[in-house]
Amino acid sequence: MKKEKMIEILKRVLNTDADLVFLAKLKKNELETLVACVRAKVENDV
Repeated sequence: MKKEKMIEILKRVLNTDADLVFLAKLKKNELETLVACVRAKVENDV
């Protein structure tokens, strides 16, 4: 999955319009880890 797509997923999961393009500076595997952690946290809090 491309970095841009993962950033869009984060925006959707966090329900934000914030500019998260700075996350593109992360390595792909770091961004994948971040997306997985945020998604797991959000799903557990629902």
